[in-house]
Amino acid sequence: MEWQHPLDTFARMPLAEQQTWWRGAAGLLALVLGLLWLESRFFKPSGRVRSWLTVRLVSAVAAPLALAAVVLPARAVGGPEALGLFIGALYTVAPLIWFGSHLLAGRWVRPPLTRAESLVLGVTGLAILAIPGAAFFAAQAPLQAASREIGQRREVPADNPPLQHSVQAVQRYHLAGVGLIYTQSLLGAPDTRLVRVELRQGGQWPTDQSTAHPIYCTNGNDVHLMWSAQEAPPYLRLHWAQSNAAVVRSEFTPHMAFDAAPPPAEFTIGFRPDGVDPIAPIPRARAYLVLTKQGLAPYTQMLGNPPGAGEVRSTDCVMNGFQRVASSADWQVQAIGVLFYMPTGGAALRSLIQKPQ
Repeated sequence: MEWQHPLDTFARMPLAEQQTWWRGAAGLLALVLGLLWLESRFFKPSGRVRSWLTVRLVSAVAAPLALAAVVLPARAVGGPEALGLFIGALYTVAPLIWFGSHLLAGRWVRPPLTRAESLVLGVTGLAILAIPGAAFFAAQAPLQAASREIGQRREVPADNPPLQHSVQAVQRYHLAGVGLIYTQSLLGAPDTRLVRVELRQGGQWPTDQSTAHPIYCTNGNDVHLMWSAQEAPPYLRLHWAQSNAAVVRSEFTPHMAFDAAPPPAEFTIGFRPDGVDPIAPIPRARAYLVLTKQGLAPYTQMLGNPPGAGEVRSTDCVMNGFQRVASSADWQVQAIGVLFYMPTGGAALRSLIQKPQ
């Protein structure tokens, strides 16, 4: 996990759970400090505690250097060669940096340490470093479980900054082949600039900004949402730049209470030869067009694909006035399909809306 994920998870835990984690961290710190204290007692009779402390400070510098020597080259290469480079550096470069720095520091300090004492400090230093390292890996599973549990909650944090977007009411529609769907628009303020939008999944925020996001789309500073009644309402984090260039982020999730709401309207789409006019914006990642040309079989154009050569997109929404990229004027828009992917991994729900004859 990235550092931000466990930190976000920890910040959302109940106070009692946070205190348990803090007590565990304090116990680990006390154990490490206790082992370091026992080490220093070995050098006290000979008056070399200051020499021991200097070598231990060198350990604090050598540890990240040895780690970088193992990890950075492997990440730079990537692919199958990365594993071989990682293992090679782990057994050659890293020991050379770690034990070599201890031997040099032991000879440099005054009074000096013997070669054997310097090597022993290298070994015991690895054992001490293994304690927080093992604790970190052991904490991954409970942190991920807590993250998934928190991901089911829909309460924004108490200190959540106010959203600068104008939040429109949630609209309900009936879409043939899918059933009940919801849409909502968040309209950007004139003096702000939308930087990015993130969708929380499984209690975690995305790390790859290029990942498809069928539940929302953006048009300038506006954000448009669309999800089905069989999907959980989206939980977003919006980042925007204010007029003073300061970037602010705020979490948002739709308010789903409907008091005496009228029946959902039918989701309609207007057709033009070169495009469509949906009643509400559709994320491109959900949509595809069926094009027809006399004498040829229908052609399906996936709208969520990356832009083609020479194509410039100002929005990733299919909205009123949408015009397809015309490779040939003879091709006519015959239908539009809208897909809803189920979170459980089941078959996607599909609606194919045909152009009226």
